[in-house]
Amino acid sequence: REFFFVYINVILYEKYYHMTSEAPFPEIMNVFRVFSYDTLYYSKYVYTLLFLLLFLGANYLAVKIFSSVTLLSKLVLYIYSLMFFIALLSMLYGYFINGRLQDDEYTLSRWLMGIAQSPIICLILIASEKLYTKSTAL
Repeated sequence: REFFFVYINVILYEKYYHMTSEAPFPEIMNVFRVFSYDTLYYSKYVYTLLFLLLFLGANYLAVKIFSSVTLLSKLVLYIYSLMFFIALLSMLYGYFINGRLQDDEYTLSRWLMGIAQSPIICLILIASEKLYTKSTAL
């Protein structure tokens, strides 16, 4: 995910400033050079959604496989839904109220999507399984 977005941003930079980067560039990413700046920029939202779904599935499966508590796998779905909803509200607020996507609302949304596109949720939920089983035993 990080590799992909870093090099998409390099292409965006090159297109915006009409210059070629001197940094080494992976051959596999050259396929994206044919797209316009606007197409690449807005496609990042689609790619973010795809990676979000990929990480949701991976986190859900990991919690389902490595945890014996079924509530935790449901929690993955609830947490992802909540994070996506808050990120979406934040972006909509920034766009419709502030008229741009560059302020704190955008930062909050990116931060939430960064968490959603990582194994953090899975790791925390699997680690919390022992706490859950202790609280139900009381």
